[in-house]
Amino acid sequence: MQPDSLSIVLPVKNPPDIQLFIELMEPLLKLYPLIVVDSGGGELLRPYCRFYVQQDCHFWEARRIGYGLAETPFILNLDVDTVLPSKYVDEALKILEGDKAEAVAIDYERLQGHYAFGTSIWKADWLMKLYDYPPKPVEKLVKVGKQEWVTAFQCGFCECTYMWAKLLNCGGRLETLPYRAKHLSRKAIAENSRYEELPNRQDNSQNHGYKNSPQTVI
Repeated sequence: MQPDSLSIVLPVKNPPDIQLFIELMEPLLKLYPLIVVDSGGGELLRPYCRFYVQQDCHFWEARRIGYGLAETPFILNLDVDTVLPSKYVDEALKILEGDKAEAVAIDYERLQGHYAFGTSIWKADWLMKLYDYPPKPVEKLVKVGKQEWVTAFQCGFCECTYMWAKLLNCGGRLETLPYRAKHLSRKAIAENSRYEELPNRQDNSQNHGYKNSPQTVI
């Protein structure tokens, strides 16, 4: 796939282990233009970025900022606690470029009961047209440690189910693939051995040089 066909939009706020995330996802971060909206803890990602924005905001605001900077026909929503299978992106892009779907997503190894938005790859025009999360003003956030979560009680839907329902209700098509993403939780990091065999860890076969490219800091 052409490196300029896909942008990675990555909101960052208090990541569980940014160094481990970079180590495991580095081949992908180097291959495609990376847009980081950093609300705290993402400084180490700056050398990999096409665009790097420092702004304290909610994750849905960070996503919108990132979408506005994307210059490619496809966008990968990536969460900073997520590790993707090595073949997933290439296969998802084939589906999207073949006009067989408007979005492709996978679930995590510990199933959530729905496909994850933070693993999803979209046609950029569809994503920017549809993304309006949260569906109504949020008056209260639930805090778990340093992380902030919007509950179904507060907004009616989690981001994942809200966006899939909106895509399908607008006539869009959602596809999936037989892969599972991994969560970088603090508990799993403490166990450490869980990540020894991740497929991306030693995959440095492709590098289009974004790490050393000029970056725009906003």
